[in-house]
Amino acid sequence: MVSLVVCGAINWDVSYFVERLPVPGEEVVAEYITRVLGGTGGNVAVAAARILGAKEVALIGALGRDDIARQQIAILEDEGVITEGISQIAGEESGQAYILVDQMGENVIASHLGANAKLGLKHLKKVELKRQLRECQGIVLTDPPLEVAEGLTNVAKRHGIPVLWDPGILIGSNREALLSLAKGAEVLFLNETEASALLRTPELEMRLKRLQKLGFSNHTVLKLGAQGAAVLEPASGTVIEISALPLKGFGLNVINTVGCGDVFAGVFGAYYVAGSSLEESLIMANAAAGLNATRSETRGSPDRDRLEEVVNLGHERGFTVRKRKLL
Repeated sequence: MVSLVVCGAINWDVSYFVERLPVPGEEVVAEYITRVLGGTGGNVAVAAARILGAKEVALIGALGRDDIARQQIAILEDEGVITEGISQIAGEESGQAYILVDQMGENVIASHLGANAKLGLKHLKKVELKRQLRECQGIVLTDPPLEVAEGLTNVAKRHGIPVLWDPGILIGSNREALLSLAKGAEVLFLNETEASALLRTPELEMRLKRLQKLGFSNHTVLKLGAQGAAVLEPASGTVIEISALPLKGFGLNVINTVGCGDVFAGVFGAYYVAGSSLEESLIMANAAAGLNATRSETRGSPDRDRLEEVVNLGHERGFTVRKRKLL
Protein backbone atom coordinates (compact mmCIF):
# COMPACT_ATOMS: atom_id res chain seq x y z
CA MET A 1 0.00 0.00 0.00
CA VAL A 2 1.29 3.48 -0.90
CA SER A 3 2.08 5.61 2.17
CA LEU A 4 2.40 9.00 0.48
CA VAL A 5 1.09 10.52 -2.76
CA VAL A 6 2.92 13.56 -4.16
CA CYS A 7 1.59 15.88 -6.86
CA GLY A 8 3.66 18.56 -8.56
CA ALA A 9 6.02 19.60 -11.32
CA ILE A 10 8.59 17.38 -13.01
CA ASN A 11 11.40 19.33 -14.69
CA TRP A 12 14.71 18.99 -16.45
CA ASP A 13 17.03 21.35 -14.52
CA VAL A 14 19.93 23.11 -16.24
CA SER A 15 22.05 24.85 -13.59
CA TYR A 16 24.73 27.45 -14.33
CA PHE A 17 27.23 27.93 -11.49
CA VAL A 18 28.53 31.51 -11.44
CA GLU A 19 30.71 33.61 -9.16
CA ARG A 20 27.81 35.95 -8.47
CA LEU A 21 24.29 36.50 -9.73
CA PRO A 22 24.06 39.14 -12.49
CA VAL A 23 22.21 42.43 -12.23
CA PRO A 24 19.74 43.27 -15.05
CA GLY A 25 21.55 43.70 -18.36
CA GLU A 26 24.80 42.15 -17.09
CA GLU A 27 26.44 39.03 -18.51
CA VAL A 28 28.35 36.70 -16.18
CA VAL A 29 30.49 33.66 -16.98
CA ALA A 30 29.33 30.19 -15.92
CA GLU A 31 32.17 28.24 -14.33
CA TYR A 32 30.40 24.96 -15.04
CA ILE A 33 26.96 23.63 -15.96
CA THR A 34 24.95 20.66 -14.69
CA ARG A 35 21.93 19.05 -16.31
CA VAL A 36 19.87 16.99 -13.87
CA LEU A 37 16.32 15.88 -13.20
CA GLY A 38 14.28 18.15 -10.94
CA GLY A 39 10.91 19.81 -10.52
CA THR A 40 9.20 20.24 -7.16
CA GLY A 41 7.00 17.15 -7.44
CA GLY A 42 9.82 14.90 -8.59
CA ASN A 43 12.20 16.24 -5.95
CA VAL A 44 9.68 15.84 -3.11
CA ALA A 45 8.82 12.29 -4.20
CA VAL A 46 12.46 11.20 -4.37
CA ALA A 47 13.30 12.75 -0.98
CA ALA A 48 10.32 10.98 0.60
CA ALA A 49 11.13 7.65 -1.08
CA ARG A 50 14.67 7.73 0.34
CA ILE A 51 13.08 7.82 3.81
CA LEU A 52 10.06 5.53 3.37
CA GLY A 53 11.56 3.02 0.92
CA ALA A 54 10.66 1.63 -2.50
CA LYS A 55 7.02 1.56 -3.64
CA GLU A 56 5.87 3.68 -0.68
CA VAL A 57 5.63 6.97 -2.61
CA ALA A 58 3.51 7.62 -5.72
CA LEU A 59 3.87 10.69 -7.95
CA ILE A 60 1.15 12.52 -9.89
CA GLY A 61 2.42 14.84 -12.61
CA ALA A 62 2.68 15.50 -16.33
CA LEU A 63 5.42 15.12 -18.93
CA GLY A 64 5.59 15.46 -22.68
CA ARG A 65 6.24 12.57 -25.01
CA ASP A 66 9.94 13.18 -25.44
CA ASP A 67 13.40 11.99 -24.39
CA ILE A 68 13.23 14.00 -21.18
CA ALA A 69 10.08 12.11 -20.17
CA ARG A 70 11.69 8.73 -20.76
CA GLN A 71 14.69 9.70 -18.64
CA GLN A 72 12.50 11.16 -15.90
CA ILE A 73 10.34 8.07 -15.53
CA ALA A 74 13.29 5.65 -15.60
CA ILE A 75 15.18 7.54 -12.87
CA LEU A 76 12.10 8.02 -10.68
CA GLU A 77 11.44 4.27 -10.85
CA ASP A 78 15.08 3.57 -9.98
CA GLU A 79 14.51 5.69 -6.85
CA GLY A 80 11.52 3.50 -5.93
CA VAL A 81 8.84 6.06 -6.85
CA ILE A 82 5.59 4.71 -8.34
CA THR A 83 4.99 6.51 -11.66
CA GLU A 84 1.57 5.30 -12.87
CA GLY A 85 0.12 8.69 -11.96
CA ILE A 86 2.36 10.53 -14.43
CA SER A 87 0.53 11.48 -17.64
CA GLN A 88 2.40 12.01 -20.91
CA ILE A 89 0.72 14.75 -22.93
CA ALA A 90 1.01 14.87 -26.70
CA GLY A 91 2.14 18.16 -28.24
CA GLU A 92 3.72 19.48 -25.04
CA GLU A 93 7.37 19.61 -24.01
CA SER A 94 8.38 18.20 -20.67
CA GLY A 95 8.98 20.96 -18.12
CA GLN A 96 12.38 22.61 -17.91
CA ALA A 97 14.07 24.98 -15.46
CA TYR A 98 17.10 27.20 -16.01
CA ILE A 99 18.93 28.09 -12.81
CA LEU A 100 21.77 30.45 -11.90
CA VAL A 101 23.64 29.51 -8.71
CA ASP A 102 26.26 31.77 -7.08
CA GLN A 103 29.21 30.87 -4.84
CA MET A 104 27.08 31.18 -1.71
CA GLY A 105 24.56 28.69 -3.09
CA GLU A 106 21.87 31.34 -3.69
CA ASN A 107 19.90 31.05 -6.91
CA VAL A 108 17.44 32.50 -9.38
CA ILE A 109 15.22 30.24 -11.47
CA ALA A 110 13.32 30.61 -14.74
CA SER A 111 10.92 27.76 -15.47
CA HIS A 112 9.18 26.62 -18.63
CA LEU A 113 6.19 24.74 -17.26
CA GLY A 114 5.40 22.86 -20.48
CA ALA A 115 3.34 19.74 -19.77
CA ASN A 116 3.20 20.58 -16.06
CA ALA A 117 0.70 23.35 -16.80
CA LYS A 118 -1.59 20.93 -18.67
CA LEU A 119 -2.19 18.58 -15.75
CA GLY A 120 -5.95 18.57 -15.15
CA LEU A 121 -8.74 16.86 -13.27
CA LYS A 122 -9.18 14.37 -16.12
CA HIS A 123 -5.71 12.99 -15.35
CA LEU A 124 -6.85 12.01 -11.83
CA LYS A 125 -9.36 9.46 -13.09
CA LYS A 126 -7.02 6.49 -13.55
CA VAL A 127 -8.26 3.48 -11.59
CA GLU A 128 -4.87 2.78 -10.00
CA LEU A 129 -4.48 6.41 -9.02
CA LYS A 130 -7.90 6.48 -7.37
CA ARG A 131 -6.89 3.44 -5.31
CA GLN A 132 -3.64 5.08 -4.22
CA LEU A 133 -5.50 8.21 -3.14
CA ARG A 134 -7.99 6.17 -1.10
CA GLU A 135 -5.36 4.09 0.67
CA CYS A 136 -2.48 6.53 1.29
CA GLN A 137 -1.67 8.08 4.65
CA GLY A 138 -1.08 11.57 3.29
CA ILE A 139 -0.87 13.76 0.19
CA VAL A 140 1.85 16.34 -0.48
CA LEU A 141 0.91 19.03 -3.00
CA THR A 142 3.63 21.26 -4.37
CA ASP A 143 2.66 23.39 -7.38
CA PRO A 144 0.09 21.60 -9.55
CA PRO A 145 -2.50 23.77 -11.33
CA LEU A 146 -4.94 25.19 -8.81
CA GLU A 147 -7.89 23.07 -10.02
CA VAL A 148 -5.81 19.92 -9.45
CA ALA A 149 -4.82 21.08 -5.97
CA GLU A 150 -8.47 21.73 -5.18
CA GLY A 151 -9.56 18.36 -6.62
CA LEU A 152 -6.99 16.43 -4.59
CA THR A 153 -7.87 18.40 -1.46
CA ASN A 154 -11.51 17.41 -1.90
CA VAL A 155 -10.55 13.74 -2.38
CA ALA A 156 -8.44 13.88 0.76
CA LYS A 157 -11.30 15.43 2.73
CA ARG A 158 -13.68 12.63 1.68
CA HIS A 159 -11.26 9.95 2.83
CA GLY A 160 -9.95 11.70 5.95
CA ILE A 161 -6.40 11.99 4.56
CA PRO A 162 -4.11 14.85 5.66
CA VAL A 163 -2.94 17.27 2.97
CA LEU A 164 0.47 18.90 3.20
CA TRP A 165 0.68 21.77 0.73
CA ASP A 166 3.61 23.80 -0.60
CA PRO A 167 1.92 26.22 -3.04
CA GLY A 168 5.18 27.78 -4.30
CA ILE A 169 4.78 29.75 -7.54
CA LEU A 170 0.97 29.61 -7.32
CA ILE A 171 1.01 32.33 -4.64
CA GLY A 172 1.94 35.18 -6.97
CA SER A 173 -1.32 35.65 -8.89
CA ASN A 174 -3.82 33.57 -6.92
CA ARG A 175 -3.62 34.93 -3.39
CA GLU A 176 -7.33 35.07 -2.55
CA ALA A 177 -8.11 31.66 -4.05
CA LEU A 178 -5.09 30.20 -2.27
CA LEU A 179 -6.12 31.60 1.11
CA SER A 180 -9.44 29.81 0.85
CA LEU A 181 -7.98 26.52 -0.33
CA ALA A 182 -4.98 26.58 2.04
CA LYS A 183 -7.29 26.36 5.05
CA GLY A 184 -8.10 22.79 3.97
CA ALA A 185 -4.46 21.69 4.31
CA GLU A 186 -3.36 20.15 7.58
CA VAL A 187 0.15 21.51 7.00
CA LEU A 188 1.02 24.55 4.87
CA PHE A 189 4.66 25.06 3.77
CA LEU A 190 5.93 28.56 2.97
CA ASN A 191 9.41 29.89 2.30
CA GLU A 192 10.31 33.43 3.39
CA THR A 193 9.25 35.06 0.13
CA GLU A 194 5.96 33.15 0.01
CA ALA A 195 5.17 33.91 3.64
CA SER A 196 5.70 37.63 3.04
CA ALA A 197 3.50 37.54 -0.08
CA LEU A 198 0.70 35.60 1.60
CA LEU A 199 0.78 37.09 5.11
CA ARG A 200 2.23 40.54 4.24
CA THR A 201 4.38 40.88 7.36
CA PRO A 202 7.92 39.68 8.27
CA GLU A 203 7.45 39.30 12.04
CA LEU A 204 6.58 35.89 13.55
CA GLU A 205 4.10 37.30 16.05
CA MET A 206 2.35 39.38 13.40
CA ARG A 207 2.25 36.39 11.05
CA LEU A 208 0.61 34.34 13.78
CA LYS A 209 -1.96 37.10 14.38
CA ARG A 210 -2.55 37.35 10.65
CA LEU A 211 -3.20 33.59 10.41
CA GLN A 212 -5.66 33.82 13.29
CA LYS A 213 -7.44 36.76 11.68
CA LEU A 214 -7.70 34.85 8.40
CA GLY A 215 -9.29 31.90 10.21
CA PHE A 216 -6.43 29.41 9.88
CA SER A 217 -6.28 26.55 12.38
CA ASN A 218 -3.69 24.34 10.63
CA HIS A 219 0.09 24.11 11.04
CA THR A 220 2.01 26.69 8.99
CA VAL A 221 5.61 25.63 8.43
CA LEU A 222 8.07 28.39 7.54
CA LYS A 223 11.18 27.28 5.63
CA LEU A 224 13.73 29.93 6.58
CA GLY A 225 16.89 28.60 4.92
CA ALA A 226 20.02 29.69 6.80
CA GLN A 227 17.79 30.77 9.73
CA GLY A 228 16.33 27.29 10.14
CA ALA A 229 12.58 26.69 10.23
CA ALA A 230 9.49 27.34 12.33
CA VAL A 231 5.94 26.09 12.78
CA LEU A 232 3.22 28.62 13.54
CA GLU A 233 0.16 27.23 15.32
CA PRO A 234 -2.63 29.83 15.23
CA ALA A 235 -5.04 27.62 17.19
CA SER A 236 -2.80 27.70 20.28
CA GLY A 237 -0.80 30.87 19.59
CA THR A 238 2.50 28.98 19.79
CA VAL A 239 5.57 28.67 17.60
CA ILE A 240 8.17 25.91 17.32
CA GLU A 241 11.54 27.18 16.11
CA ILE A 242 14.51 25.11 15.00
CA SER A 243 17.97 26.34 14.15
CA ALA A 244 19.71 25.55 10.87
CA LEU A 245 21.80 22.38 10.83
CA PRO A 246 25.32 23.40 12.03
CA LEU A 247 27.10 22.39 8.82
CA LYS A 248 30.50 23.69 9.96
CA GLY A 249 30.36 21.24 12.85
CA PHE A 250 30.26 18.44 10.30
CA GLY A 251 32.97 19.95 8.11
CA LEU A 252 30.43 20.80 5.40
CA ASN A 253 29.74 23.92 3.33
CA VAL A 254 26.77 25.21 1.35
CA ILE A 255 27.19 24.52 -2.37
CA ASN A 256 23.70 24.77 -3.87
CA THR A 257 20.37 25.64 -2.25
CA VAL A 258 18.25 24.61 -5.26
CA GLY A 259 15.79 21.90 -4.23
CA CYS A 260 16.31 22.29 -0.48
CA GLY A 261 12.71 23.40 0.06
CA ASP A 262 11.51 20.34 -1.87
CA VAL A 263 13.67 18.03 0.24
CA PHE A 264 12.24 19.72 3.34
CA ALA A 265 8.65 19.02 2.23
CA GLY A 266 9.40 15.45 1.12
CA VAL A 267 11.19 14.43 4.30
CA PHE A 268 8.66 16.21 6.52
CA GLY A 269 5.84 14.39 4.71
CA ALA A 270 7.60 11.03 4.98
CA TYR A 271 8.08 11.23 8.74
CA TYR A 272 4.65 12.77 9.32
CA VAL A 273 2.74 10.00 7.54
CA ALA A 274 4.92 7.40 9.28
CA GLY A 275 3.59 8.63 12.63
CA SER A 276 6.25 11.08 13.82
CA SER A 277 5.20 14.16 15.75
CA LEU A 278 5.07 17.60 14.19
CA GLU A 279 8.27 18.57 16.03
CA GLU A 280 10.21 15.47 15.01
CA SER A 281 9.07 15.83 11.40
CA LEU A 282 10.28 19.45 11.48
CA ILE A 283 13.69 18.44 12.86
CA MET A 284 14.23 15.74 10.24
CA ALA A 285 13.05 17.96 7.39
CA ASN A 286 15.28 20.85 8.39
CA ALA A 287 18.34 18.61 8.75
CA ALA A 288 17.70 16.95 5.38
CA ALA A 289 17.38 20.33 3.67
CA GLY A 290 20.66 21.42 5.24
CA LEU A 291 22.44 18.30 3.98
CA ASN A 292 20.96 18.79 0.51
CA ALA A 293 22.53 22.26 0.38
CA THR A 294 25.99 20.70 0.68
CA ARG A 295 25.54 18.83 -2.61
CA SER A 296 25.70 20.25 -6.13
CA GLU A 297 22.80 18.14 -7.42
CA THR A 298 19.19 19.17 -6.86
CA ARG A 299 18.22 15.76 -5.47
CA GLY A 300 21.01 15.45 -2.93
CA SER A 301 18.82 14.40 -0.02
CA PRO A 302 20.08 11.70 2.39
CA ASP A 303 18.68 8.26 3.10
CA ARG A 304 17.07 7.56 6.48
CA ASP A 305 20.12 6.06 8.21
CA ARG A 306 22.40 8.94 7.23
CA LEU A 307 19.81 11.56 8.20
CA GLU A 308 19.11 10.11 11.64
CA GLU A 309 22.83 9.75 12.32
CA VAL A 310 23.38 13.43 11.51
CA VAL A 311 20.42 14.56 13.62
CA ASN A 312 21.67 12.58 16.64
CA LEU A 313 25.11 14.16 16.32
CA GLY A 314 23.62 17.57 15.56
CA HIS A 315 21.95 17.83 18.96
CA GLU A 316 25.46 17.79 20.47
CA ARG A 317 26.66 20.50 18.06
CA GLY A 318 24.11 23.25 18.45
CA PHE A 319 21.10 21.91 16.55
CA THR A 320 18.38 23.30 18.82
CA VAL A 321 14.58 23.38 19.09
CA ARG A 322 12.55 25.95 21.03
CA LYS A 323 8.79 26.03 21.61
CA ARG A 324 7.18 29.21 22.93
CA LYS A 325 3.80 30.87 23.23
CA LEU A 326 3.53 34.16 21.37
CA LEU A 327 -0.18 34.96 21.80
